[in-house]
Amino acid sequence: MASSKADWSKLPNELLGLILKYLPIVDTIHFSAVCHSWNSLVSDKSYPLAPQLPWLMLPYIEGDEGKETRNFFNLSDTKLYQIKLPKEIRHSRCVGSSFGWLVILDVFCRVLLMNPFSGAIIHTPPTETFPDVLDVNLSKSSGEIDHYRIRRYGPYRECSISPARLRVALMTKALVTSDPSVDNNYMIMAIGFSGLAFCKAGADSWILLDRTRNSTKGCEDILYFNGLLYVLDAYGAIVAWDVNGLPLKEAKEVAPPLEEWSLRSPQTFGDWFIKKRYLVESSGDLLQVLLWSREIKSRKNASESAACGVYRLDPSKNTWVEVGSLRDRLLFLSNNCAISLSARNFPECRENSIYFGEYFWKGWSLEGDPNVAHQNLGVFNLEERRFVYCSCPLQKIRSPPVWIALSHIFKAVYKTSTDSVNQHSSDALDSFVLWPLDGILADLAKSSRFCQGHQEGGPSHFI
Repeated sequence: MASSKADWSKLPNELLGLILKYLPIVDTIHFSAVCHSWNSLVSDKSYPLAPQLPWLMLPYIEGDEGKETRNFFNLSDTKLYQIKLPKEIRHSRCVGSSFGWLVILDVFCRVLLMNPFSGAIIHTPPTETFPDVLDVNLSKSSGEIDHYRIRRYGPYRECSISPARLRVALMTKALVTSDPSVDNNYMIMAIGFSGLAFCKAGADSWILLDRTRNSTKGCEDILYFNGLLYVLDAYGAIVAWDVNGLPLKEAKEVAPPLEEWSLRSPQTFGDWFIKKRYLVESSGDLLQVLLWSREIKSRKNASESAACGVYRLDPSKNTWVEVGSLRDRLLFLSNNCAISLSARNFPECRENSIYFGEYFWKGWSLEGDPNVAHQNLGVFNLEERRFVYCSCPLQKIRSPPVWIALSHIFKAVYKTSTDSVNQHSSDALDSFVLWPLDGILADLAKSSRFCQGHQEGGPSHFI
């Protein structure tokens, strides 16, 4: 009797859609490489992909600035993936990450939107239209940008500056208000050296929003939420602008200061100070996250110790309320972005925790942690009120990495997966298909235990 083989391409789309709801991004890539029908299902928006943890785009290793490949750290499987990006990434500086798009300043200090997953590039208005950038001069020999002429520290001081130096000074953070892949009415907001600036999709120039709030005068963070641009200053106060219509209206004060002298320090001893403030939206609430630090000196060396505080804005009373628990939320914070996700979708992570991106490389001291010298991803748990250990295969990084939301499948990774699957026989396909199904069952079991532990107040899963 002839043996019959399963035709996996004939499985109902409804069943395959249920499978996709549980696959992490790497397994989704393998899924899409099985056959044409499965591939088309992944791109069909009728079957949404599973929620994904953001990845960390790591900075260049010193000496590799001119390369187009970057390493990405996947928190789900704690592995590094090397991805080839568009050539514009070479010698660039990333100042923002929104909806899977990076805001980068390229080698000539041109502001670009880059989607590292799809490879798409969107050009923004010329840098010479940015507030207080007066002119651009081209090299006679190459025709490329040689230097810019800018106005600094008052209306009567002008100077020339190279693209490399302006790339550091032009802006400290930028964000995109919506996903350019699906919305043509997006805007780009930036904290610039001359003040807050923004531009709309398809515009010819940047618009100055407020000269008094710039990167040198204590503009700590920005957030776009419910149609308003929220701006956090160095004292913890927040103002909001409605930038959707012209002419622009005056900013509205929405939150009072949250000053260091009025707060309870993490510990009663030591000279603690606020090192960094973050602004993030989580489940409709506006949160201000404070990163505290103190220097510890010993006979051998000096190190830093860190702690964290979270405050929620109560708009009815116009006051800040200290948050003792994020409940089932996860926060992913870096200098370039802020992301809030539900821990129920990610049992491999620990709920009620904050994952700091830029302190991935600091090697900060952890109170009572024997692995202190090997700390390389700052994860603060609000229940324990301390940073907890989380390992990563790469330890020595010279500059901060960037959290980036997954919005598309990497072209390079997809091609590699397709080539790999094409090399296997049809007999191997059966085990390949059953492999993610086994993973789905394991994930369902984890999710069930996570929900049960959450309801009973027991411990949750954690890396």
